[in-house]
Amino acid sequence: MRPENEWFKPEQLTQYYYAAEALALGVVAVVVGVLAVTGVLFAVNDWVVVGGGGVALAGFAFLTWWIRAFYRTADYRLGDEELEYRRGVFFRQRTAVPYNRITNVDASQGPLQRLVGAGTVGVHTAGFGGQTGAELSVTGVSDYEEIKDQILGKVRRRRPESTEGDDAVETGRAGGEVGSESGELLAELRRIRELLEGGRTA
Repeated sequence: MRPENEWFKPEQLTQYYYAAEALALGVVAVVVGVLAVTGVLFAVNDWVVVGGGGVALAGFAFLTWWIRAFYRTADYRLGDEELEYRRGVFFRQRTAVPYNRITNVDASQGPLQRLVGAGTVGVHTAGFGGQTGAELSVTGVSDYEEIKDQILGKVRRRRPESTEGDDAVETGRAGGEVGSESGELLAELRRIRELLEGGRTA
């Protein structure tokens, strides 16, 4: 179980990203090998081959540096009221998802993640943030199932909040009363209906 109100790092994130980078490098090597065997590579201008190879090497070098730099900035925190995520190499970003807006939490593990013993926890909300996918993903953690259960435990202890507007509708103790603003609106609509039914206009 992760400590609450303390920032923690996704320990397996760099291994996961390096595995993805190695896979991409392998695909590039296979493509270059096929082009060399078929003779297409040798039919291309030498400067194009050298330039393309240089760009590819620079790209992989930058990616290797970026993975380390991103890991140093990536942190999660299970707060009292919300789950937080901060990250960013060039531009710092921070995402906070209140527990009472969370509708679903899932845990997943792809082939590359399985290779490094990591997984992802997807946190979903309804109508919050304007997207249909996960509002926040905790990626590169080995105890992803435990983190999922920990988040769900916090969600279950809180009353759900409306995600369609900024203000939730207040309900009475008996569950049948509506908030004062909604009640005033309903009364006004009834008055307009009575006026229209009486043959007058409001």
